[in-house]
Formats: sequence, C-alpha cells, structure tokens
Amino acid sequence: MNPPGNRTPKPDWKGLSAQAGDVLGPEFWQDIASIIPLTGPRVDMYETPQELVVVAEVPGLSSPEQIKLSFRDQSLLMRGMLVRPYQVLDEQMRLSERYFGAFERVFRLPGNALTSQMRAQYHNGLLIIRIPLAPPDGEKVIPIQFT
Repeated sequence: MNPPGNRTPKPDWKGLSAQAGDVLGPEFWQDIASIIPLTGPRVDMYETPQELVVVAEVPGLSSPEQIKLSFRDQSLLMRGMLVRPYQVLDEQMRLSERYFGAFERVFRLPGNALTSQMRAQYHNGLLIIRIPLAPPDGEKVIPIQFT
C-alpha cells in the first residue's frame, strides 16, 4: 500500500511505444489502431493544486448542440458526434486513425472537485474543461468521549 498522498507510479507508455516500435516495426501502432480503434476523442487530463483540467480533441464542431457535458455520481460525462468533413467510402481509406461518429466518454472526478464551479470552453478544435479543486482539509482530530 502507498503512503498517504503518494500515487501509484504510472506506466511509461511513451517508452513502451518506442520499444514496441523498435522491436515490432514502424507500422506496429497503426496495425494495432486498426484492430482496436479509439471510440471517441483523444483526451488529456491533468491536475494542478487548484484545478483538474480535461482537454479533449473534438475537431470541426460548429455549435454547442454537437456536444453535451453533464455531471452525475462524481463523474463527468461527455457525449457528442464527430462528423467526417470529407465524403469517402470506407474502402477508399488507406489509413484511418481519426475517430468519427457518436461517442460517450465518462471521467471519474476526485472527491474534492468543486463540480458546481466547472466551466468549459471550445477553441481551435479543443474542448477545455476546468474543474476547481477544494483545498486539502488537513488532518482533523476527533474527540473521544469517555464515560
């Protein structure tokens, strides 16, 4: 078990990607992507001491009706539709890494997320969601009553 405040180390995916590419060849990740395609926009999520930030690639949106954000059970839900801006048949595609179609992504939020103060902005194909975090409470002493 990790001491309080420590997080489990994250796998080095970039290193793994480079090693797999070296061993299995430069087309390895393209082949994997065709077998297990991404089913929604690519997302980065990072945390600062003040906020949690979610950045989603959602290119080509022209109105707020194309994407919906909601909150339920300590989770952020992102739903929408990514439309392919060019008309081609699937058999014409020589390489297909981008995702198009309906999607739903769910992100579990930390308990200290101030969800009532969430805000989102769409600019240059990126949806940026900022969720303020409550400051840490610190340790609280609980009095014990002896009878």
